[in-house]
Amino acid sequence: MQDINYVINNYTKDNIWLFNSAGLFTGNVKYLFVYISNYRPDIFACYISGDQKNVDYIKSLGFNACHFKSKEGVQLLNAAGVYVNEHCKEHYPNELLNTKILNLYHGVGLKQIERKSDNDYLLKRLAKKYITYNEHFSNNMCFLVTSPFMEKHFKEQLDLTDDQMIRGGYPRCIYQSLYNPIVTYDHDIISNLGLPEETKIALYAPTYREKNPKNFLYLAIKDINALSQALERNKLCLIIKLHPEISNDFYFKTLQNLTIQYRNIIFWDNRNDIYEILNKVELAIVDYSSIYYDLVSAGVKKFIRYIFDYDDEQHIMAYDYKSYTTGEICYSFEELINAIDNYQSSNDNEIAKINEVFWSYSDLNTFNNIIEQTKKFKIGNKGILPSFYSFDVFDTLIARRCLIPKGIFYKVMENIKSSDENFPDIFHHDYVTIRMQAESNCRELLNKTIGQYEITFDDIFLRIKAVYDLNDSQIKKLIEWEIQAEYENIIPVRNMVEKAEQLVHENETVVLISDMYLPKEIITNMISLISPRLAALPLYLSSDKGVQKVSQQLYLKVYKDYSPWKFKKWIHYGDNASSDGVKAKELGINSHVHAIPKLNAYETGLINKIRNYDAYLLSGLFARMRIDSVNEKDYFCYAHVSGYMIPYVAWCVRNALEKGINTLYFISRDGHFLKEIADAYINMHQLSIKTKYFYGSRRAWRIPAMIDNIDDEFFSNFGNLVGVDNYEKLLSALDISHNLFQKYFHELGLNKTSHINATDLVSLRNFFSKSEKYRGYLLERAKCKREIVIDYIKQEINPDEKYAFVEYWARGYTQTCLSKLLECAFKKSSECIFYYYRSILPSNENNIRLNYSTNNISLIPVEAIFANCPHETVTGYKYEKGKVLPIISRARFDAELYWSLGKYLKLFVKDFYSLPFVSNIETIERNFSIFSFEWYRDHQDDPVVVKSMAHLLYSESYLGALREFAPAITSESLALLKQGKPVGAFTRSIKMSLARSTPSIKKEYQEYLKNPKALSAKPSNAKQKVLPTNTSKVKIKEPAKINQHLAAQSSDSRKIRLLNKLERNPEMFFSDSNKKIVRLAGKTAFNPILKPVLGNVIIKLSKKIIH
Repeated sequence: MQDINYVINNYTKDNIWLFNSAGLFTGNVKYLFVYISNYRPDIFACYISGDQKNVDYIKSLGFNACHFKSKEGVQLLNAAGVYVNEHCKEHYPNELLNTKILNLYHGVGLKQIERKSDNDYLLKRLAKKYITYNEHFSNNMCFLVTSPFMEKHFKEQLDLTDDQMIRGGYPRCIYQSLYNPIVTYDHDIISNLGLPEETKIALYAPTYREKNPKNFLYLAIKDINALSQALERNKLCLIIKLHPEISNDFYFKTLQNLTIQYRNIIFWDNRNDIYEILNKVELAIVDYSSIYYDLVSAGVKKFIRYIFDYDDEQHIMAYDYKSYTTGEICYSFEELINAIDNYQSSNDNEIAKINEVFWSYSDLNTFNNIIEQTKKFKIGNKGILPSFYSFDVFDTLIARRCLIPKGIFYKVMENIKSSDENFPDIFHHDYVTIRMQAESNCRELLNKTIGQYEITFDDIFLRIKAVYDLNDSQIKKLIEWEIQAEYENIIPVRNMVEKAEQLVHENETVVLISDMYLPKEIITNMISLISPRLAALPLYLSSDKGVQKVSQQLYLKVYKDYSPWKFKKWIHYGDNASSDGVKAKELGINSHVHAIPKLNAYETGLINKIRNYDAYLLSGLFARMRIDSVNEKDYFCYAHVSGYMIPYVAWCVRNALEKGINTLYFISRDGHFLKEIADAYINMHQLSIKTKYFYGSRRAWRIPAMIDNIDDEFFSNFGNLVGVDNYEKLLSALDISHNLFQKYFHELGLNKTSHINATDLVSLRNFFSKSEKYRGYLLERAKCKREIVIDYIKQEINPDEKYAFVEYWARGYTQTCLSKLLECAFKKSSECIFYYYRSILPSNENNIRLNYSTNNISLIPVEAIFANCPHETVTGYKYEKGKVLPIISRARFDAELYWSLGKYLKLFVKDFYSLPFVSNIETIERNFSIFSFEWYRDHQDDPVVVKSMAHLLYSESYLGALREFAPAITSESLALLKQGKPVGAFTRSIKMSLARSTPSIKKEYQEYLKNPKALSAKPSNAKQKVLPTNTSKVKIKEPAKINQHLAAQSSDSRKIRLLNKLERNPEMFFSDSNKKIVRLAGKTAFNPILKPVLGNVIIKLSKKIIH
């Protein structure tokens, strides 16, 4: 082959022609290719194929050939001006999108073909290629026609226009007579078989049979011996050539093994091109194949029409077969034998007429005419074609509030329970299963009898009626309830509805297509509720058409209804990966499959826990929000935190209204989000009650509330000294300065370097509770601090109205303190009403504690969420510009989660209380609240919970260390666990921590759990020091060894925290440092440009320094 670069540089685009004939080197393509190769040096002709053997074969004949994927092939595809084939192909290389397609086609004739074909066997393939390449066929393809009659035929069959017509004869029919014949095999058939010289060639080349493609020949040739004898009598050698699609005919394969017995019958090998010897045929036995017309063009004069199955095949004809063919008609094998015996005496006077009707454009200059007309053809005369659009209905345009059909069946079951129709008892608790099983029964019946066809709505209920012996009234009710539930559950998928409406507005062609058992009228009405404009569109419904998208037959119904297909592409929108995605794409449809809400584990758990229609409504709400949310924290707030807080707050508001309360005060910090929820709930329901944010805390109120005496609670296990582990914290808890402490209690021997362990703290609490000196000091201190607290209370609270306070989870001691302060402020004794999700202390005297739940489940996670605020706990108050303001320090917090809580808790209030629940709302609220806490208890390794909560900074007491709620377990912390340190010293949730840890750490921890004694260090025998109880005489001195031990313990703890943070978020480790040099180092190392080089280096260096 010539050098490709030379070809590209020396031939114009219009003079570079590529040829392809679907595998074999045959047909019109072959003969035009040979002609141009031999007689038109101005055109570079190259045969291109995907079969290397074919390429090598054509090269061996001395012609240019290459493989599609070869370097030459790729270059030529991009350079070619003309691509020649004889089919409307099912695939075209992308490089040919701007190349002329010369379609020489593979046969004239009478059949309905291509766009007009009603051949079910070929329909999928035909539809796919026109859906995929219609614009290519319309704008790039020119088409060879052989006469005015055939021009009209092909225009109708392929939707062609005048400018696409190339007029001429078929190269394969006339080349051998006009030019030096092509010989690729031995043409001397008669001599090779040893037959007499006077023997003539007969040809039987039947076409493809749709109804019997694999055993057709047995019906055609019922007696091979009789046929052979008839051929011998008439000195004929018969070539039997089958259509490629039926070349695997069983009988044909059997007869091929008998070639020695029947020398005058040749079972033709389709690898040999029959057209090389077509002009040597004496007698042609034909049926409905277009080869009849090729034989006429090649000069054959004798024909027999053997049409034994005419009644089965005549439907494929576009014209009257008998009027447009010639030769004696035979309807049976016996008639065929007689016709062979009499063929020589037959005189066909109609052949000239047939030749004129089908071949009037064919002449001696056919080849050059085809070439020159092709060069003049212009691409793109039809312009840009429109697109065709289709939309699935359910979960694409329409969604269900309850998300899945099962929820609808639960709604029907609710109606059954309250009905007086006397349904069987099993229907009251198991109707959902019955309904689903009945539908499956109906589908199984159809699939196993008549194939994949859609069932109807009535089929389902007829099955239920038959199995459970229901009466007509009961069945009517079930149908009515289900349809009504479907109507009640309709919500639009807004973005898809808007997209479809916009397309309709732009006058695009749009249809709806759905696999659904509901009746067409019902679905049309459902669509009209979301969009009357879309309800007017054509609706292709499986229950109406009897076929489904999943079998592709419903798509093909649409295609046939819009034939001839006049669109550039078909764009389909749906949700099902198979029926809307894979099956559509297999037909060439441009499929857009969108994600739909599917129940995750949390939502499924909710349904399984509550098991009613309302649970489906709620889970559906969560699932839709999850699909639309930006990140997991949004979903955590909307679906998880909402259960912790919203049912409780709604109950508080309703209960307060019942009790005639005018204002609810939400105590900081826990009250921040609770108040926002309350405001949203009150506004939505237009309730007459006020809310106010009230700054206060146990720390701010406890000491000022010591009016006449010191509460024992102050020194208890839950008192003011909780969390004290060093000297500074002790001073803070006692609310005393260093100088005063040393003046009053120097005998304790404590100083700024002192560390206090748990045993020390017990002794210290006992010491100070009995110290008259400290108790006297504390009462004086309380008096000083009380004045500003009283002023703040008077400033914020109206004592003339009924009010209550909203807390969340507490022992109730803070309420006791506030109650005393209120009485002191307003000089009267009155009820101090507090709302709690759960409190430990009961109501007593004027302290009324109203609890939402008796559930003892841990509420610790909510405390961590409350702590995620921009400010820390209120530590006191100050006067500023004539007002009392709280003293608040800024806090480190997750701003993203804080923002999500503020937005999505309020959004959930709106969405939740808009749902059409069946049950009492309080029941739903309580079920949801219980479930959300149980889910946390049992699934602390839920990825949504872990990613949203584990990193939150949290302290269990106001003097406790601020640390992550559940940090990842490190090798250092695991080592300390093995030495006996409790899990609680590292994390509030070991499951969360493990979920954040490396696989190796998880594995090591699991091994430790299996055999903790073998892996753990022996417990220490060190004795703990005990403080004397005689506080008036004994001085407390800490032994040096204990001091050193406590210091080392503190140092280890700090190392763990630092390493943990460095591993989890290195960039935050550096940016949060209180040392400027560390922050600067991190900023430099994690610069986007330097990060790949310096990032790991500075992390490794930092670990060494910490160790």
